[in-house]
Amino acid sequence: MTFLKKYLRLKSRALSQSGFTLIELLVTILILTIGLLGTAGLTTGVIRGNFFAKNITSATAIAQTTLEGAQTVGYTGVDAYVSDTTKVPPSVSMGGVNFTQSAIASTASNMKTITVTITWNEANNAARSVTLETILAQQ
Repeated sequence: MTFLKKYLRLKSRALSQSGFTLIELLVTILILTIGLLGTAGLTTGVIRGNFFAKNITSATAIAQTTLEGAQTVGYTGVDAYVSDTTKVPPSVSMGGVNFTQSAIASTASNMKTITVTITWNEANNAARSVTLETILAQQ
């Protein structure tokens, strides 16, 4: 076999071998890294949103409990109810978060408006609050 035939046979064998070049691998790794970083950022946002939703739900449940208690005592007993710290505790801890509660009963005509405000601080020290109101009529 001549030298030329051997050379052509080796060249065709080298060209027929498949594989990836180093640049193709680096580009693939770069694209994969960008995708994974985007997913990690999205996951962090979802986790923060879940904590915020949990705290809103807890605060609303606390305020709703206070309003239901005020409705139970009725129009004549609501003033004593909202000022009693054993029935309307100024601080409630739920799920590792401390909620501060304030309840106010104001009178206008033959109606009393009960306003319950729940405040708390998020993990980033952002102050949040939920306010619920109900109206009781004199019967």
